[in-house]
Amino acid sequence: MPLLIIIVAFITYFLPFHLQVANWVPSLLLGLVIFFTGLSMNVEAIKKMRSKYNVLGIATFLKWTITVIVSVVLAHLFFSSRPEIAAGIILSGTVPNATAATLYTFIAGGNTSLVIAASFLDIMISPIVTPLALLGVDGDTVRISFFNLLQSFILIVILPITLGLLMQKKLPQLVEKSVSYTKLGSSITLLLIIHTIIGNAKGAIASELILIPMITIVAFFQVTLPMVIAYFTLKLKWLRVEKEDIKAIVFHVGLCNTALAAILAIEFISEIAAIPAIINMVINLSLGSFLANYLSKQTSSTEWIKQAN
Repeated sequence: MPLLIIIVAFITYFLPFHLQVANWVPSLLLGLVIFFTGLSMNVEAIKKMRSKYNVLGIATFLKWTITVIVSVVLAHLFFSSRPEIAAGIILSGTVPNATAATLYTFIAGGNTSLVIAASFLDIMISPIVTPLALLGVDGDTVRISFFNLLQSFILIVILPITLGLLMQKKLPQLVEKSVSYTKLGSSITLLLIIHTIIGNAKGAIASELILIPMITIVAFFQVTLPMVIAYFTLKLKWLRVEKEDIKAIVFHVGLCNTALAAILAIEFISEIAAIPAIINMVINLSLGSFLANYLSKQTSSTEWIKQAN
């Protein structure tokens, strides 16, 4: 999937034409992806988290301190003179976790229930934290109110995921038969989101080409630093966090829903503000995939050694 995202992004940017869509279409497409997520979400797994409130609290605390602080510091340190780009970087670190975080946690042998439960808390926290994190950014174009952001979250995130969960409850047999189709639908829809966002932002990207390498470096550290800091924090013995939970929290902290960040950037700030989110999306999916597969192989090797002994 990360490779497909990169290919679609490059093809869209370099081709002389792309799908011309209204500004609300990417929001609708992301809502469709989140609807598919709600449709396939394991509700019973979330219920299991009732006995692990402490770990859920740790995951939420680390996400909304480490990730936000790293994003704000990087934005002000490297792009204080470019408020729109700084705002895009901050947005990329103050949205809920990415749906891919659950998939990568599963591949790595982590606690997917923890990621799913923490994502619900993210949805409630993000509309409050995001406007506060943007307060220090200069510029008349960088202003997002809590109510405008909450409205977007309701339409793009809360309503679709609620509809998905309701359909899962009311039509379980139909949902069970459509699992493979929803996964394919989510992938195709995400690629369409990339295509439409890149297509609409071609001019903005072309005008900021000289800054793309620096934005890429900043996005790389924005993804990796929270994961590294969270990992070493969770390894502290007095926290008593199990290995499966550590894997889940690392993905939860590092992988944000930057498709949502890009859409919010375009809607509330400018197309230029969406550039950091687009680059972050490619990096977090690529690094997440690499890390998930690496941890999966480690887990398999450990289990094989245990069985051999």
